[in-house]
Amino acid sequence: MFTARLLRSLALLMFLPAASVTAATHPIPAGFIIEQAAGEKQVVFPMFAAFDDRGRLFVAESSGLDLYAELSAQTRKCRIKLLEDRDGDGRFETAIAFAERLVFPMGLVWRDGKLYVADPPDLVTFEDTDGDGKADKRTVVLTGFGHKDNGSLHGLTFGPDGLLYMTMGTPDGYRLKRDDGSFLEGTSGALIRCRADGSGIEVVCRGFVNLVEVAFLPAGEIIGTDNWYQHPTGGMRDALVHLVDGGLFPYEPDVGTPQPVTGVSLPPLSLFPAVALSGLELYRGDTFPVEMRGNLFSAQHNTRKVARHVLTRFGSTFRSEDFDFVASDDPDFHPSDVLEDADGSLLVIDTGGWYVQHCPTGRIRDSRAPGGIYRVRSTKGPRGEDPWGRKLDWANVSEQSLVERLSDRRPAVGDRAAGILVKRGQHSIARLASALSGPASLDAKQRVLWVLSQIPDEAALAPVRETLKSFDRDLVVTAVRVLGRRADRNAESDLGRLLEDERQPDAPLRMAVVEALARCGDAQSLNSIWRALTNQTDRFLEHALVHAVHRIADTADLILALDNPHPKVKAAALLLVSQPPRPRQALAFEKVANCLLASDPRLLNTALEVLQKRSEWARPTAALIGNWIEQTELSVGQREALSGLVLAFQRDGAVQELIGATMNSSKTPTDRFVLLLDVVGRSSLSELPASWIAGLKRAIDDGTTRGQAVRIAARLQVAALDDGLLRVAEDRDQPVELRLEALRAVVGRKPKLSAPLFDLLARQLGRPDNPVARLGAMDILRRSHLDDVQLARALSVIQGDALISPGSLLSAFRESTGAENARKLVKSLSDAVEKGWRPTAGDLDSLWERLPVETSAEAGRLRETIRNHAQEDAAKLKQYEPLLTGGSAERGREVFFGNKVACSTCHSIGDAGGKVGPDLTKIGAIRSGRDILESIVLPNISFAQGYDSYRVTTKDGGEITGMIVRQSADAVVLRGASGAEIQVPRSRIGELTRSAISVMPEALEQGMTADEFRDLLMFLQKSK
Repeated sequence: MFTARLLRSLALLMFLPAASVTAATHPIPAGFIIEQAAGEKQVVFPMFAAFDDRGRLFVAESSGLDLYAELSAQTRKCRIKLLEDRDGDGRFETAIAFAERLVFPMGLVWRDGKLYVADPPDLVTFEDTDGDGKADKRTVVLTGFGHKDNGSLHGLTFGPDGLLYMTMGTPDGYRLKRDDGSFLEGTSGALIRCRADGSGIEVVCRGFVNLVEVAFLPAGEIIGTDNWYQHPTGGMRDALVHLVDGGLFPYEPDVGTPQPVTGVSLPPLSLFPAVALSGLELYRGDTFPVEMRGNLFSAQHNTRKVARHVLTRFGSTFRSEDFDFVASDDPDFHPSDVLEDADGSLLVIDTGGWYVQHCPTGRIRDSRAPGGIYRVRSTKGPRGEDPWGRKLDWANVSEQSLVERLSDRRPAVGDRAAGILVKRGQHSIARLASALSGPASLDAKQRVLWVLSQIPDEAALAPVRETLKSFDRDLVVTAVRVLGRRADRNAESDLGRLLEDERQPDAPLRMAVVEALARCGDAQSLNSIWRALTNQTDRFLEHALVHAVHRIADTADLILALDNPHPKVKAAALLLVSQPPRPRQALAFEKVANCLLASDPRLLNTALEVLQKRSEWARPTAALIGNWIEQTELSVGQREALSGLVLAFQRDGAVQELIGATMNSSKTPTDRFVLLLDVVGRSSLSELPASWIAGLKRAIDDGTTRGQAVRIAARLQVAALDDGLLRVAEDRDQPVELRLEALRAVVGRKPKLSAPLFDLLARQLGRPDNPVARLGAMDILRRSHLDDVQLARALSVIQGDALISPGSLLSAFRESTGAENARKLVKSLSDAVEKGWRPTAGDLDSLWERLPVETSAEAGRLRETIRNHAQEDAAKLKQYEPLLTGGSAERGREVFFGNKVACSTCHSIGDAGGKVGPDLTKIGAIRSGRDILESIVLPNISFAQGYDSYRVTTKDGGEITGMIVRQSADAVVLRGASGAEIQVPRSRIGELTRSAISVMPEALEQGMTADEFRDLLMFLQKSK
């Protein structure tokens, strides 16, 4: 039933016009069919797959359990199935367990009779030595891969250079032993490569949360699928990325074995919402329409689709135009991998419905759909005879015949021929060289070059160097990249001439040449590289140039370049000389200080970054800060530099004294005082210097700076400011917003509220026109100590308020109560339960302890009511499912941005809205209607990744709840339901725990009519 329904869904949507991510439309060509290739009898919860050279399919199966928990506990409940299509009908009719007792094998690839498998903490090979279809030999190739979550070892593939590539994410990390006994280690996600035996291991690039899989273009460029490329911005989070040697991508800081930082992080080829990009495949066959050949295809777990990516050259990188290829509205369809079969069809691996623990989708429904494998083929393209070349006598094929087969339209045949030619080594060189000068296709010649790259004999590189004279740009680019991968020193002069040749302005060629020089060049190449850097460059080419300098130049070369008149050269040299392996003492303070006077923003920012990391330069930096503070005029760049320097050296006594004296001087201009206030507000010190606190007191007393100072005090939680803040909070002449901010700053230390202050908060709770004020007041009340009268009044005010849950206020109930008030309190809570509030086990603990015995009957009925409602989640969803159709997106937008349920107070759509909850700009593209409904009706069941709620209990008994927006070794910064931030020094934290309560209000649907809820659901489903 499930398979038939899914096939109907896929078949319908394949032939509808598919929307490009760029909002253009591109119809899927007619003439495709989709059919099941393997079902539940063959595989259950398949994740990733790989073919061997005979066309047998190895499939990694999930255990269906919690991936994070199983990885950490090393429970070994996963396995690999071996599937075969023995009758050639396109369906895998046989399946046996090839390898069992594995730890979530999220990557596998076949090479030379071995199946390479990710089996964290190990990279292993499995061999079937007796031919029974079951692995009987397990060999550890590498060990030391972290295993905490889905960022563990995955994405195994062999590149055209014969090296094994693999991906790692954060926070899993790796610690891998090198050939010389040292360790390659890091915690930021990385693309890693090594030889097939595990030797020669190195990091290619890094900075990822979860780089999933990579594919290689014919000339050797690497494209990858990257989840969490950036924090969601405008609804965009994931990306297709161009991966280059030494590249740093934006999300994760570079932690581990030192890698050069060449400047700002590298941009993406294409951005997506939280689609959860997964498997990636380059289509090389010829049965799909010609416009699809050479396209990339990606599996997108969250959006239930396979997308098609058309790459075009854009400077030294690419641009991607993205189209839907296969899509389904079935909530159980979750593609995790896509790969090309030898007949030119595409296999789509559907992992099914098991992954719910860490994905905010289907948690209640949890269908346990088993998944399956589907085949997409063109009805027009010929299937061809013997696509895997099983009938060929491979053991006796001549070199000439093997070279000819490199251009075979069956990619699998060409791949096998290439592998045999590599094994035959020097005996193949002459035949391969002759093919480069013959009439073979570009694709075949590129394959010849990559075969030559894998033959260790030095003679194999001579025909590659000769290819540099070709007039075919793509062929020359491939040859250059081959020479670079082989670090061919004999090619240095030829590569240098290509870089200097003004008749070769082609950016892709210059990119390849510079990448090759990083491995082939020496000090003689530096002048050419420096000159190239002064020309117009895009970010990728600039990165390649700086990375090449890093590999070639010694410290003296870089110091000399600091005197170069061109700011780009000077900035690159300054950046590199300040990083390992150059000694810290090689760089003088004066060299950096001189660059701070530059008018070029890049050079100024580079100098500032370098200076901020040199604590040993605190004294001269303090003098520099003092000079800048005294200057009458500061440029925008200097103002930013001044702020950055103060923050970088905020722990230095001289800097602290200078800032304090300036803030407390009557001669300090207002604009400079405001600037320093801003710097103090961004401080991460656990204890502010007394002079800074004095400056803040002065600012609170000054009407001009009072608002800024109060916000700083609320963020930093400075106890010494409490008296002044309370005066502001109690001053009826001050703006309400400022009074609330002042009260928020002190309530953690002075939690008992006076009658006037409680009245102020109660009035804000009752403002239907101002959801921000309501949430702000609730946030303060939650951290207060309320007596029974105050709590009863607060609960009565929020009755029927969909935005505020009673559970938000119960933590504030700290005192025993009398019977009469207790009954009122229980009645208020019972009414809230009837209207949809679902308290968790811990919500009412403090209440039961404080209720008098006279109210035990009422309390018992409340407990029974809560128990009865606890099992109604699934029925509740069923009740609202009819509202998923028929609404008006236009009216739903008014509901979203209105005050009634105030969605936009916490969530943004486009540029409008708050930042407390997930950005919903593209929510309709990544979540089914059912998933959206679940997140509204049952907000505590599942959390969007990165939006977990945490509770901080301070050592002085205070409590702060919110999402962690950033943290450092010194402090944790949380954002509460009102959107305000609080910085908590780690020295003050007693306990930090993840909360089971979402910041998303419960029973939000109760605050809308059925029509309003229907319209809101339609608006969110249409937000794509």
